[in-house]
Amino acid sequence: MCHGRGTRRSGRCGYQAVLPSRVKSEDVSAALADGVLTITVPRAQAATERGGERPP
Repeated sequence: MCHGRGTRRSGRCGYQAVLPSRVKSEDVSAALADGVLTITVPRAQAATERGGERPP
């Protein structure tokens, strides 16, 4: 939550999100450009996508 007074805001802002367990957490990246925060969270490959066998 962000708090500010008037038309000019300053200070800290925080946000937390829980990520699914099937993501590559070491490859998560974020970029701030022109006031837009872009967060990239790549999915981990499933065993079937890597050529593994699916159980019967």
